[in-house]
Amino acid sequence: MTVQELQPREARHHTGAIVRSRRFATQFEMDGHVLTLGVEPGVRGGLYYLPSTPTFDDGTPVPREVAAGLQSVIEEVERFWGHWPEFRATL
Repeated sequence: MTVQELQPREARHHTGAIVRSRRFATQFEMDGHVLTLGVEPGVRGGLYYLPSTPTFDDGTPVPREVAAGLQSVIEEVERFWGHWPEFRATL
């Protein structure tokens, strides 16, 4: 399986990324860096706002290869939890 539950609302993706669901936000962690994304709750899943040039919360730029897979990792984890997320790009 590509997703392993670590605890309720926290899972590790096979890429090594950890996804945590928080109230109105989701944290994406990779190599010790955290990216907090705003999420609007929905009926079947949340609406995620993905920045066009993502930066980790500590100011470190998200590597291009990680940014390219960000949506698919979150989508796989959310589907593992039984949700169908939507995504919108922000500037």
